[in-house]
Amino acid sequence: MNTDTISDALQELIIRLQDAEKGYLEIKKATANTTLRNWMEKYAGERHKMHQKLEGHVAARGDSAEVKTSILGELHRIFIDIKLSATDDNIDAIVTEVDRGASRLIEDYDTILDKMELPLTLKQELIYQKSIVENELEELKILQKELNSVNA
Repeated sequence: MNTDTISDALQELIIRLQDAEKGYLEIKKATANTTLRNWMEKYAGERHKMHQKLEGHVAARGDSAEVKTSILGELHRIFIDIKLSATDDNIDAIVTEVDRGASRLIEDYDTILDKMELPLTLKQELIYQKSIVENELEELKILQKELNSVNA
C-alpha cells in the first residue's frame, strides 16, 4: 500500500469536504429561511469534523494536509450565490446544488474505497463518512418536501 497515494487521495477528499463546508456556510448566509440556515450550519460543522479527521489520518502517515479549497469549489459557490440571488430562496435550487456536490463527494469516497488498499481503520472511517453524506442528503430531500409543502 503506497502511503503517498493514500495521502494524495485523502488530500482530495479534504479539499472536497472543505469546499462543501464553505458552500454550506455561503448558503446559510444567503438564505432567510431559519430552518434551512440551521441545516446548513449543522452540516457545515459535520464537514469540518470530517476533514479534520482525515487530516489526522494524513498526519499519522507522516504527511501534512493542505487546508484549502479548490478553484472548482469557488466557482460552484459563485454559481450558488448567483442562483440564490436570482431565485429568492428557492429550496429546489439549493437542494439541486447541494445534491450535485454531495453526489460527487460520494463518488469520490466510492473511488477510493473501491480502488485502493487501505488500512482497516481508515477504510472504516471512509465508509462511516460516506454514510454521513448519504444520510444528510436524504435528510435534505425530506426537508425540501417539508419546506415546499409549507410554501405551497
